[in-house]
Amino acid sequence: MIEKNIWRSHILTDTKEHLYRTYILPVLLYGCETWTVSKTLAKRLDAFDTWCLWKILRIPYTRHTTNDRVRSITGCLPVSEKVKSFRLRFFGHLARSAPEQDHHRVIAAALRPPSDWRRPVGRPRSTWLRATDEDVQPRTLGSTRRGGRQRTGMLGTMQVVSTATLC
Repeated sequence: MIEKNIWRSHILTDTKEHLYRTYILPVLLYGCETWTVSKTLAKRLDAFDTWCLWKILRIPYTRHTTNDRVRSITGCLPVSEKVKSFRLRFFGHLARSAPEQDHHRVIAAALRPPSDWRRPVGRPRSTWLRATDEDVQPRTLGSTRRGGRQRTGMLGTMQVVSTATLC
């Protein structure tokens, strides 16, 4: 219904982009700061986002325009990048919270699980903290070398968290 009534109408393209950013993206990204996004889900989110942008700009598929060109025209970041940004902002909020708050203690306990704890069978391997750690990795200044090989992972998040006085 929205495709026929708004995207194909003769409303200005800037207005369509504004409607997309105002009404569709917030619904799509509601609660995304707590999502654990797999690569498959990130591709699907970006595909939907790109599809909407193609419809807004009224570009036919026969024109052979790249998705990067569409993004440069609209100035929109991929939805997967927005999810990462929201997740890092939420992590910063949690890391800066007071130590007596419950959510602060939960994150601190998750960073230091008991040595005998294992994830239950059938649960996804990726967790919110691992996803946040992957988001933090490109932003860390250095990495630690141990045993001749480079170690990254939760260490980067722990460094960020320890600077935020979480541990």
